[in-house]
Amino acid sequence: MKKLLFLGIGMMLGIGLARPAQAQTRVVTYYDSLQSAIKEEYYIKTKPDTVLHGYYRKYYTTGELLALVKVVDGKRDSLYTEFSQDGKPSLIIPYKDGKRNGTFVSTYPNGSKLQEGQYVNDVQSGLFKNYYESGQLKQEATMKDGFPEGVVKEYYPSGKLKSEITYQNKQQSGLALTYHPNGVKETEATYKNGMLIGDVKTYYDNGQLETETFSAAPTKPARFKSYYRSGKLMTEGSVLAGKPEGPSTSYYENGQKRSALTFSKGVKTGLAQYWDENGKLKEEIKYSNGERDRKITRYYPSGAVAAQQEFKDNKPFSTWQEFYENKQLKLSEPYKNGRINGERLTYHDNGQVATRATYLNNKILNSEITYYPSGKVKSEALYKDGLKFGTFKQLYENGKTEKAGAYRNNRETGSWKFFDESGKLLRTVEYRNGQVQSEKKH
Repeated sequence: MKKLLFLGIGMMLGIGLARPAQAQTRVVTYYDSLQSAIKEEYYIKTKPDTVLHGYYRKYYTTGELLALVKVVDGKRDSLYTEFSQDGKPSLIIPYKDGKRNGTFVSTYPNGSKLQEGQYVNDVQSGLFKNYYESGQLKQEATMKDGFPEGVVKEYYPSGKLKSEITYQNKQQSGLALTYHPNGVKETEATYKNGMLIGDVKTYYDNGQLETETFSAAPTKPARFKSYYRSGKLMTEGSVLAGKPEGPSTSYYENGQKRSALTFSKGVKTGLAQYWDENGKLKEEIKYSNGERDRKITRYYPSGAVAAQQEFKDNKPFSTWQEFYENKQLKLSEPYKNGRINGERLTYHDNGQVATRATYLNNKILNSEITYYPSGKVKSEALYKDGLKFGTFKQLYENGKTEKAGAYRNNRETGSWKFFDESGKLLRTVEYRNGQVQSEKKH
């Protein structure tokens, strides 16, 4: 093959050097306006029509031959050959009367074969093969009228089979199999006239079943199950048109239920429940309005409510609450138009208020006050545009000042004084934009 190939190229080169007939005109195009680098060289004849006739050559910008083919009356009629810059053929396609006919070959830059196959009257026909750069076969298929027919096989670089896909009458029909690199089956499915029919199974590389889908009819939901590598059931539900449909349940590997949801056209609807690995309910979500509205309740392992939240049109809505496990209120956070608006309160576990602040559109208005569990004031900070701004004082529980200073845009500024519980001044710190400038101990 190689001998015949180079003989053919040599013959063409020889003919190309011959003087063209008088009816032919040589045409040269360039890459640049200075005409320093030839792009193409070919011949045309003008009678009866103006067409390419003779040898066509294309060049790299550096001058090496890129492509060569003989053209007869405007149609390719020889081996069309492309070359790498080192002069080696990288693609060879035989043409006859303007159509691809015969064996074509393409190669990698290192000279190893990339692809080979047959054309009959410009249509792919017969055996086609693709290769890795190492020379290992990558894919093989039998072509009929330009389409795969029969089993198309693909291989890993190791040479092991990667997939077997069956085609019939220009469509995927029959068994489709893929394999893990270790040779173990990865997927198994059956097609008819391009449509998936019957069951679909996937496997872990240890041979254990990973997923299985049981299809009853195209218009009916298909049952779906997935498994852990150990073989334990992971999820079970239904799929319709590629989207979850109806009840869906998932499990921990220890067998405990993990979640229970209901879908409609791929969207969660109704009550969704989630459990921990010990079987304790940890969250419930009630969905409506295409998941845009939902009420969320979270639980402690004891069963006590930990938090309650609500969304409307995907925005926080109503008053959100958090609770201690002893059922005491921990947080009360009012929402309006998707933002915190109103008095936001946090509580100690004894029921006493821990922080108090009034919000407008997620920003604190005026001040925030914190309290000790005893109910005594701990600190008070002034706010402007949602940022700490102005005087700040923090107290010990006995009412004595612990520290006092000022904020500017959430950063300490000016002179800050720190005291012990008896009221004695301990130190003075000078701040600028939140950075310590100096410190004096007393």
